[in-house]
Amino acid sequence: MPAVLRLAAVYNLLYAIALSLWPSQIFDWLGMPATPDAMIRCIGMMVGVYALGYWIAAQDMLRYWPLVVVGLVGKTLGPLGFLHGALTGVFAWRSGLFVLCSDLIWWVPFWGMTLFALKHRDR
Repeated sequence: MPAVLRLAAVYNLLYAIALSLWPSQIFDWLGMPATPDAMIRCIGMMVGVYALGYWIAAQDMLRYWPLVVVGLVGKTLGPLGFLHGALTGVFAWRSGLFVLCSDLIWWVPFWGMTLFALKHRDR
């Protein structure tokens, strides 16, 4: 579990840096609608905060399990928002690559860690 959380932290940190340094280029490549760079950089800051949370949770997952749940909520709401946006034509379907890498691939490990923590946190 710590290795998964550290991997998630590193992924989020790298993605946050990319969004901060090349905001328009990342969104263009993903086929996202034109968005002001300042807003994309704010998304990058949020992703960076998730990275910090995952790194902290990796130190003691049973103690910091709520940080994993916060990540899981984000990784659930993000794809739902994307699906709505894609179905209504706001997002290009190819931008789903972002959702796959940033959210969907983490569902199984984050659900597993959450359920494990709920079962073992009081022991």
